[in-house]
Amino acid sequence: MSKKKKNTGDFNSATAKTQAAKKTAVNFRKYYYIIFCFAFALYANTIGNKYAFDDSVVITANPYTQKGFSGISYLATHDLFAGMNGSSLELTGGRFRPIPLISHAIEWQLFGEAPGMSHFINVLLFALTCVLLFKTLLKIIPDMWLVAFLSTLIFAAHPIHSEVVANIKSRDEIFSLVFLLLSLNYLFSFISSGDKKENLFSWVFYLLALLSKENGLTLLAIIPLTLYTFKNMDLKQAVLKTIPYLCIALLYLVARMQLLQTSKITESTDLMENPFYGISFLEKIATVCLTMGYYIKLLVLPHPLSSDYSLYHIPIVSFADVFALISFAACAGLITFAIIKIKSRNILAYTILFYFLSVSIVSNLLVNIGAPMGERFLFLPSVAFCLAAAHLFNQYFNSGSNSSANVPQKIMLPIGAVLMLFSVKAISRNTAWHDNLTLFAADIKTVPNSAKANYYYGNELLNKALNDKTPVQEKQLLLQEAKFYNKRAAELFPKFHHSFYNLGQIYVQQNNADSAIYFLNKVLALYPTHVNTQGLMGKVYGQLKNQPAKAIEYLQKAILYNPGDLASIEHLGICYAMMGDFKNALETFNKSLSKNSNSARTLNNIGGTYMNMGDTINGRIFFEKAKRATAP
Repeated sequence: MSKKKKNTGDFNSATAKTQAAKKTAVNFRKYYYIIFCFAFALYANTIGNKYAFDDSVVITANPYTQKGFSGISYLATHDLFAGMNGSSLELTGGRFRPIPLISHAIEWQLFGEAPGMSHFINVLLFALTCVLLFKTLLKIIPDMWLVAFLSTLIFAAHPIHSEVVANIKSRDEIFSLVFLLLSLNYLFSFISSGDKKENLFSWVFYLLALLSKENGLTLLAIIPLTLYTFKNMDLKQAVLKTIPYLCIALLYLVARMQLLQTSKITESTDLMENPFYGISFLEKIATVCLTMGYYIKLLVLPHPLSSDYSLYHIPIVSFADVFALISFAACAGLITFAIIKIKSRNILAYTILFYFLSVSIVSNLLVNIGAPMGERFLFLPSVAFCLAAAHLFNQYFNSGSNSSANVPQKIMLPIGAVLMLFSVKAISRNTAWHDNLTLFAADIKTVPNSAKANYYYGNELLNKALNDKTPVQEKQLLLQEAKFYNKRAAELFPKFHHSFYNLGQIYVQQNNADSAIYFLNKVLALYPTHVNTQGLMGKVYGQLKNQPAKAIEYLQKAILYNPGDLASIEHLGICYAMMGDFKNALETFNKSLSKNSNSARTLNNIGGTYMNMGDTINGRIFFEKAKRATAP
């Protein structure tokens, strides 16, 4: 009888525990809804935005994305920049991110040019990322659910993430974090359950993270750190658990080396793409330390924000710079504290090491990322910051209590104040990402000493001026403003050929041939094979200077460097006609017509050439064809 009672007691006890667990799970379920709705609401105002900034790399200037399904095979086997540029940029190791590129191609196939849909997907993915972050943290620190919840709310609200969500291209950051979280999630499930399927899922998601963005490589250090800190494994056990992930990473690296032919990628000598070119090792270290200080500052005080932090907003410095020294001391102090305290599995030590490990790959110490820093590079490292902030909030305002499944009232006010400030800043910043003109108009006030920011804004002003729908009076004002910012960019960086080319275009629009030639020659001094400059030089000498012979020299070079340059072919034909060389003019126009058989302009030019040759019959035939043509 006693035995029977004992069994009944055990059953009742187990049942009570199961019911309590279910109750807790239900209570936590409401937090999943809160997190999702909170994150989605914060970024919902981006859904009405247009394409902006780096969206051109993956969508608007990428012909393979615009092929939809048929472009996927190319996107899956080439560098991120290859679709737009035809090859990898001169950045160490290339950029291999097929998962986000494929997602953009699928969207284009299904919805066409629909930035609103792409923004909606980004917002949805971010909200789901936040939910997944909470779920993963609950598995890593199950006895600290409140810290997990507060961490996720801070992460969702942090304005530093505005670039990642509002810039469609930065979906690579979201995908990478999603798959890394899933990998960790299934790893901890496997450790708890022993189910080998969970382990397999963890490995698969790790591979997908690598195929989304290279920063997944840092998980090789984060996994053993996490297991050591929260699963009470010794270091050897934690490292052994990481070996399968290392094998996956090595296979991935070998595959990307073969596909991208990374050994053939040379170092860029353009400071706008390689800000550390030509400086000493100590200067590079000092500048990296300075940017680490900027990163920490932006995490604590995310204001002001910018899409660009390039030269010369972030200057090249030595250790004579006081801010570089302060940053170095702060980073060294934090790392020293973490190394000492991690032995006792201290959560703050864990977050510090997590942060520096995850930010290392974008620090420019290991590889050239093409910019001194960027807000999107903090997407993964900010997880560590948010966890540390939540832990400190909990310790200070709640004495570390996690006994209830409800948020204590005494912590609501301070955390609510932070979330409100962060949310207001994030929502406000989202509006700046409406389009390029809006974005760069906002950022030029934030980073006035950035050569790129000045060029970006000047370029957008010029594009608006060149739009056929822009009224003549407004066009002249836009050209003047575009001239100011492009000159400012050139003053900051005297070898900025993009600004020189824009200034050449501006002076062409203002019928100032000599100034246009001056700035276009500056481009050619730096890049003699610059196709657009050769073509524009031909236009200047042909149309503005009335020197067709000189124009032909430049136009022939433009066509030599790019045989598909239809504008230069057309202008070359016009210059031949201006010189009375109708035979070469006709031959050139026919070459243009062979590439674009329905061009009204080319058909009219051929008709005019025949008329000048005295062949009125053929002249009229081609004039009639021009009337029926559908292309300009």
